[in-house]
This record gives sequence, C-alpha cells and structure tokens, in this order.
Amino acid sequence: MDQQKPTRHRSSRLRDVAEAAGVTPMTVSNVLNGRPGASAETRARILREVERLNYRPDANARRLRLKRTGAIGVLVLDSAPDYLRDPFITNVIAGLGNFAATQAFSLVLQGMNPNTDGTVPLLSHSETDALCLLLSGPEAARRRLLQQVERLRQPVVLVQEHAAGGLRDVCLIRQDDREGGRMLGAYLRARLPRQGLVFFLTPELAWTAQAERAEGLRQGLGAGFTVRLILCGDESCPATQAALAAALERHPAPAAIVGGNDQMALAAMLLLRGRGIAVPDAMPVAGFNGFEMFRYAWPALTTVVSPAYEIGVRAGEEIMARLEQTSFRMRDIILPVHLREGGSC
Repeated sequence: MDQQKPTRHRSSRLRDVAEAAGVTPMTVSNVLNGRPGASAETRARILREVERLNYRPDANARRLRLKRTGAIGVLVLDSAPDYLRDPFITNVIAGLGNFAATQAFSLVLQGMNPNTDGTVPLLSHSETDALCLLLSGPEAARRRLLQQVERLRQPVVLVQEHAAGGLRDVCLIRQDDREGGRMLGAYLRARLPRQGLVFFLTPELAWTAQAERAEGLRQGLGAGFTVRLILCGDESCPATQAALAAALERHPAPAAIVGGNDQMALAAMLLLRGRGIAVPDAMPVAGFNGFEMFRYAWPALTTVVSPAYEIGVRAGEEIMARLEQTSFRMRDIILPVHLREGGSC
C-alpha cells in the first residue's frame, strides 16, 4: 500500500507517471498533448496516475524544447491613450487572453499612436511566438507598422482587416460588418419614409470596420436614401455631441441617426433628449456592437451585436494551431453578427 502513495519529497516526473501506468514516457507525452494512438483504457490509466502523482509538466522545459517563449504579442494602433476603454478592443483582448491562459501562454500588450514615428517596443524588445494586431489610423502608418511586423517572421493575426498588407504568415479574423450594416439599413428602410438623409456617426480616425458598416448601411437602405458621414473626433461623448450638433445646424434634419458604435449612438440620444427631440418618435437612433452599455439606454438601443469576445478566442485558437503547423489553417475568417431590436427605432 505504501508504494501507491505519491512521492512527497520531490516533484513527480513524466518518467514516474510512465512507470506507474506501465507505459513508455512517449505514450504519456502523447496523451497529455492530445495526440492520438493510445486506447481509451490506456489514456484513462495515465490520467489517473497523473492525478495521483500530482504530476505537472515543466512549462519552461517544454518551451525550451519547442523553442517558444510562451507569449503572444498584442499591438493596438490607436490614437486614444485610453484605448482600453473601447469595449470592442477589451472584449477581443479578453477572449484572446482567456484562451491563451488555458494553453499556459501569456499576453504582452502594447498600445501605439499611429502618428508616432520609430520602432514599437513590442516589436524590438519583446520576445513573442506570435502577434495579434488591431489597427486604425492613416494608411501610411499602418503600412509602416506592418513592414516592421513582417521583418519579425512571426505568425500574425489581423483583427478586423480585409487585406494582409504584405504579410505572408497571416490570418485575417473579422466580424461581418458589412452584413451588419445591411441588416440595419433594411430594418430602418421598413420603418422610415421612402427617402431621406441618414447620419452615420464615425470616428475621425479611420477604421476598416467603420467603412464596412457605412457601406452596408447604404446597401440596406437602398435607393432614395443618402448616408452622410459625420466625423466625431475621438468618438468620446463630448466630441460626438459637438459633431452631431454642428451637423444638425448645417444639414436638413435626418430621417435617422446611426452610430458607428454604441457609444456614439448613446451620445446622440443624450443630445437629442436635451433638445427635447423624442427617440424614436421624432428621431430613430441605432448603433453597432451591442456591448453591456446598451442596457443603460432608454429606450433600449437597437444595435448590431458584435462577437468581439469570440473573435479573440478564435484568434487564440488559430495562433495555437499555427504554432503546431507550418501555416495557418485558414487565411480569412468572418464571424456573423446579428441585429438586436430595441425601442430606439
């Protein structure tokens, strides 16, 4: 009976598990790494011994063997210093980080203003196995950054992008923003007069997703409607309200207002309420992303719901699969969105 007790004076080794289970160390390694070959009975016996002996793989040794650092770099190109307040960005990072943790990987996060020259510290000083990029800003700044990334020769996941920007070892993961815009446009068309002007509130800094949402909105509204882009600075509440107030002074009253994200839509609703303009009776308002903040609006905001957290998880899954292979399983991945109807339209 004493021989069945786990050893307490030192950590158990893979060889100890193999001897206790009556198999080779290679079989134990295959089972723990999810490789096929062992029977169900053998697998169960190995896992019982792993638990009994309290065996924990040496992560450092495994990384050295595989020549890995155990880290994924996350770079956010954004002019806002408080970019982590953006719920889309934080949901993507949360999904990626939580998945990475299940694989004993960590995240190295770096934010950078697209107007900053020079090399990004994450790309020059940090050791990572792969990179995940969320980019905004002028095309020249994005191209300059991607040139730095390509020189690292690391696998890269680009979030919310349609083109690889010259990267070869890359996977593009995005939500179907154009379809979301189209769905929202069709929804509004069924509730609005046959023609009119629709304001689309968008950040001044270019995001590919915003352009896709605006184009989808045009398609969904169809003939008779004009979509006018209202540039809202850094998309904060004050900037959005100032831009919208100026637009209401310069242009005829729109048939509806659509925020390129929920933050801007909610800022518009507050401005309209302050002016005594009822939502939705006098002015329908809708948004994009459907994060937690939509619950604090009254009436409830009609919005296109984003799978941002799932995008982060999928990015992690694709990176881990790529690290076991010579290329990504898929180059272009599009996750669906859906329309959540509220009382604001």
